Amino acid sequence: MANIYLLINLSISNVWLAATMRANRQLLAAHGIDLAPFDSKKADSRPFHDAFWHASPDAPSPALTQKLAAVQACLDAERSVLFLGQSSTVRIQTNFFAFLQNNLSAQQHGVHVLFLMGKPGLNAESWWQATPWGVDAALAAQYLEQACGASQLVEHAQTVWGGDHVSLMPVLEDRITTQGIAHVCQRVFTALGIEKAPQPVAPLAFYGFTNTVTAMRLLEARQVRHNDWPRLDSAAYMTALQAVERDWEPEPLSPLTCRQALLERGREDQERLEQLFGLPAHALDAPDWYGTVPETTAATPLRPERLQAFAAALPPAERRILLQRLVNDRHLLSEDQHALAGALAEAEGAVFERLEEAAPRPTLTVLTMTRNHEKYIGQCIESVLAQKTDFPVRHLVLDHYSTDETPHIVERYAREYPSIRPVLLDNYHRAYRNVYSLFARCKSEYAALCDGDDYFLDPDKLQKQVNFLTAHPRCSLCFHPVLVVFEDGREPGVFPPRDMLPRGMREEYYLSDLLKGNMIQTNSVVYKWRFRDGIPDWFREDLCPGDWYWHLLHAELGKIGFLPGIMSAYRRHSTSLYRYSFIDRLKHRRTFGMAELETYHVVNEHFQNRYFLPLANLANGVLCDFLEIYMEEDDKRLLDDACMAYPQFCEYFFSKIKLKKQPPAVQKGSK
Repeated sequence: MANIYLLINLSISNVWLAATMRANRQLLAAHGIDLAPFDSKKADSRPFHDAFWHASPDAPSPALTQKLAAVQACLDAERSVLFLGQSSTVRIQTNFFAFLQNNLSAQQHGVHVLFLMGKPGLNAESWWQATPWGVDAALAAQYLEQACGASQLVEHAQTVWGGDHVSLMPVLEDRITTQGIAHVCQRVFTALGIEKAPQPVAPLAFYGFTNTVTAMRLLEARQVRHNDWPRLDSAAYMTALQAVERDWEPEPLSPLTCRQALLERGREDQERLEQLFGLPAHALDAPDWYGTVPETTAATPLRPERLQAFAAALPPAERRILLQRLVNDRHLLSEDQHALAGALAEAEGAVFERLEEAAPRPTLTVLTMTRNHEKYIGQCIESVLAQKTDFPVRHLVLDHYSTDETPHIVERYAREYPSIRPVLLDNYHRAYRNVYSLFARCKSEYAALCDGDDYFLDPDKLQKQVNFLTAHPRCSLCFHPVLVVFEDGREPGVFPPRDMLPRGMREEYYLSDLLKGNMIQTNSVVYKWRFRDGIPDWFREDLCPGDWYWHLLHAELGKIGFLPGIMSAYRRHSTSLYRYSFIDRLKHRRTFGMAELETYHVVNEHFQNRYFLPLANLANGVLCDFLEIYMEEDDKRLLDDACMAYPQFCEYFFSKIKLKKQPPAVQKGSK
């Protein structure tokens, strides 16, 4: 009969063990055990089945329903299923158990729970250290409650499933190493009836260091603003860090008062756990330092001797790669990264302050954002490489966690052409973070834009535009028409069309012209870059369309130059962001209309209401489409949302139109 296995790990091995189980899923499958489906976006960094653990017992979401169907198919095929989780409270555990009973007919299958239990004090310290955004008083109280209630979780599982179906495994290590995790994993596999040794996985970042804040800070220092280029051997990095960290005295992050409170309040729960797991008294005691060593803060400077020991322990190849990472983004380094760079340079016999001088500083930087553009990114890069200029050009290519071959293509070009500098974001952060990550790295006098699915046509484009800006010092940006290439076979077009150019084709335009509509396609522009000294706090990186906002911020400082020749190509394809704007206007507005209104609102605030009328006229186009959706489909949600969020634009809109019957959302009294 197929079984349902629940691996609940309340020890400092939890994430590393879960990653090892996931890495050995083929071995599990060979013995008739399949892992339940993971959340694909989190599986690499957090290999748990949180979606199941936190689901509604009675009404699972559509996405979870699909995962449930996959689990049920395994059970129907007489294959067992393994869930990985960490029940932090009895409430969460009760919810999950009810979910299994309601949705997987748990009564018809054997449910077996394997509880791994570590030292409660070290568990709480690992939770604290794994909370990078900080622990406030409420969260600290929650951690204390969880650490003092572990025995209730075990007894609850025994009550629900029966004592014979709950196996208890203590994990008593004060720290987890590669050897230790292999031993724990082998014990788990044996409990599942599998004698073959599982394959170990490399140490995981932020897991396996329960004693020192320094180790965590050095892990953070590997990447500058999440840039994972040049590629670093993470396993070698972790191995070197683990080797030197063994000799460092403990540096707890949690406040000493919290640890002392846990030792006092958790004594009874610990004694009960020791009884449940058949352990001698005090087997789950925290190490001596736990109740005596004051907390370490992130503001404490890293000790030079530790940095030197770590730099010496790194393999030379990884040391040079890490140093190159820090040199590439030198102006973005934290204090820890500056200190680390100095230790690495000393180990290499180099002077960090002079390393960057070997590469010519670019006069112009081409800024490229790309994601899943494997069919296009090569042509984009080649078109930049083909540019003929009498000044140095750098090509910054930011890949936003592509799932295709895009980052590998970018890397291949970068290895051959030093002018290309990749920024390979290591995780799928919120989409707008790519704007900040790219713009903050541009320090040149001029900047050009070219998204990864577009390309330049004229090899003299950048030279012509820089020449223009040099000859027209009152201009702060310039642009030109682009060829619009449709991949569905339609005839190419030109943007902007002549009738979109205010007052016809001219050599110079003004901010007021651009406020009537975005006549500048992204990869046609060259800026006199206004953010050379960094991105100001007021900059909004999350606007859509963002390029119009960037154009306006530069046009605020000078005139807009225009060159009449077509020098770039703008590609329209099935996966482009604005693919529906030419095809289905209302569908486009449903997706982007509220974002466009937010952009108009932000621009209006930036210019302190001086250009409200042209911005309100642009907002009218969005609101008119919202009104059409309401009139044709009786769906007033977009209008309601717009009137609530942007009452000034909506009031102006309805003052300019005549309706026999006003929509309810905008009747007198609406916000």
